Amino acid sequence: MKTITKLRILYPIWTVISIFSLLYAPTLASESTLFKIGQLGQIIVQLFQIAIALLLYKLFMETDKEQASLIAIFGLLGVPFSLMAILIPDAIHLAEVFWGLWLIPIGTLVIKSGMFPKWIGYFLYIGSLGYFGATISFFLIGSVPAFVDYFTVGELIWVLWITFMGAKEIQN
Repeated sequence: MKTITKLRILYPIWTVISIFSLLYAPTLASESTLFKIGQLGQIIVQLFQIAIALLLYKLFMETDKEQASLIAIFGLLGVPFSLMAILIPDAIHLAEVFWGLWLIPIGTLVIKSGMFPKWIGYFLYIGSLGYFGATISFFLIGSVPAFVDYFTVGELIWVLWITFMGAKEIQN
């Protein structure tokens, strides 16, 4: 199975479980079963994160191995902090640093590779600012302004493009 096909399968599942476990389930603290399912979802999301980081490395390694390595490194470094956030919720802001960092080489390679429209790469850069903004806001003012989350829509655009459009074949 092609790398892009695997990403087209994993990314939407990863996104749906992420949205449920990070946004919906934590609000259900009084519903302990759903809350626990949300925590389990966060663990599953991190397993998907490992697979997606390695698949993105494989997808982009011919374009620029150094940038592709950064995708894998930043994608993997966020996993322990994300898992720690299950027990210590504020640790999610440490994970956001790596979520923001991993979008930068993805954006760079989207622009360089010719497999995707360049504008998606720029939206990924903007998405990284959302994660950095959330972390900086949390540590400076103790909360994250709601508007900061809108910046991360760039990552959602990327996921939707991969899922529904895939990638152009590159002629060598």
